[in-house]
Amino acid sequence: MGSRNMKYINRCLVLLALVFASVSAQASWEGARDTIEQASSQMMTVLEKPSLKAPEQSEELIADIEAILNPVVDFGYVSKRVMGKYYKRVDEKQQALFSTVFKDTMVRTFAKSLTGFNIVRYEVAPEGHPSPAEDKQVVSVYVYAADGKQYTLVYYMLKQDDGWKLVNVLVDGINLRLNFKNQFADMASRANGNVKQVISDWKDAIASNASNSSKDS
Repeated sequence: MGSRNMKYINRCLVLLALVFASVSAQASWEGARDTIEQASSQMMTVLEKPSLKAPEQSEELIADIEAILNPVVDFGYVSKRVMGKYYKRVDEKQQALFSTVFKDTMVRTFAKSLTGFNIVRYEVAPEGHPSPAEDKQVVSVYVYAADGKQYTLVYYMLKQDDGWKLVNVLVDGINLRLNFKNQFADMASRANGNVKQVISDWKDAIASNASNSSKDS
């Protein structure tokens, strides 16, 4: 077979591989999108409940949102990255304790963000450029407030054995995981590297920061 024919065949194989990679990436993105679509629909149903709009019902609202996020968010994965270099400085018991405490603060922060927007509808953004890494995809959701304002939620998804899991989210440009990580590092620095103390103080510190932020806004 001539060299010209071999070059032609090789070129066709490369193009065919690119086509298959594109199709596979698209299917991967659609799987991540479906997970977010289902969770968003459930979230909207909760946010539309008149009985949960009153401030005194905030704990019930948070519980409902937590039930939606539980099967979707890998809280252990996220909490490990929030701790960063401090993760290996404590034993498994402390790691698990922080994962539990962090889960509560993340759910509360996310719930407060959503209720603060006063969302009336949402739509999943059209597919952009699917990640070539089939186990990692990004899905954006536009949410619309009663006053007409549009906000963007960007979900970073990771494919695991039991399905697609959320491992980070940008809430209207604010990177929640990075924000929490910076707060953890700052607290650890002020505690002279006492990670156990940071874990113990984490919930109250996040609540205090959230309260101060609401006063400033």
